[in-house]
Amino acid sequence: MIKFFRKIRQNLLSEGKTGKYLKYAIGEIVLVVIGILIALQINNFNNSRQETKIEQAYLLSLQTEYETNLEKINISLQANKERVNAVEDMLTLFDTNVLDTISDKAISDILYSVFSGDATFQPSKGVSTDIISSGNLNVIKNKKLRQRIASFESKLDFLKLMRNAINTLKSKLKNQLNKNGSIRKLLMGRGREFEHNSISDSINNRQIFSLIEFENNLLDYYLTIKAANGPRVFGGIKEHIELILVGLESEIKL
Repeated sequence: MIKFFRKIRQNLLSEGKTGKYLKYAIGEIVLVVIGILIALQINNFNNSRQETKIEQAYLLSLQTEYETNLEKINISLQANKERVNAVEDMLTLFDTNVLDTISDKAISDILYSVFSGDATFQPSKGVSTDIISSGNLNVIKNKKLRQRIASFESKLDFLKLMRNAINTLKSKLKNQLNKNGSIRKLLMGRGREFEHNSISDSINNRQIFSLIEFENNLLDYYLTIKAANGPRVFGGIKEHIELILVGLESEIKL
């Protein structure tokens, strides 16, 4: 093809048709430029299509990850709500009119509900971490969605501080129960049997509800775990996850 165009140019020059030669040369240049532009357009199209495929793969993986995180945060919210309710029940026991009407087993159940387990949230972050650490976050075209994914980790920072505060307050309560009450009696009240007698058999866990310090620490604990369900901790994390899922849904092309 190149030889063909060169031959045409040579014939025009040899015939002295300089004007036609210039027009032809310009036309040939235009054709070459058009060809280059078309090639670039095709290349850009192929690259864009490849980037879209990568983006969609990431979006689908992120959707699965954050749907899992939504389930986890809902479980955490419910668990913490149940703990708040248990502490509210325990706070009523500082009223002797209530304490005198409740059984030892019921007291053991309330104590167990307050002290057993923790309302924690351990999110799945594998896909998000991989995208961010690999520098591929910009593959996601939606800027607001990128920002929310990038800032998800920072939403967990206050949760860590809150968890530390909760654990500290809970430790104070446990220490007071260990000092003034009986874990053995708590377990026995929940049906646990022991083969031998113990020096704590004469202790009754009702007596801890006459301690002002225990009530004060319980109130601090109550206010803290109740706040954990609010917008700065579990509630805020849930809202952030839901916004990410809405953004993912809008960008996924099925």
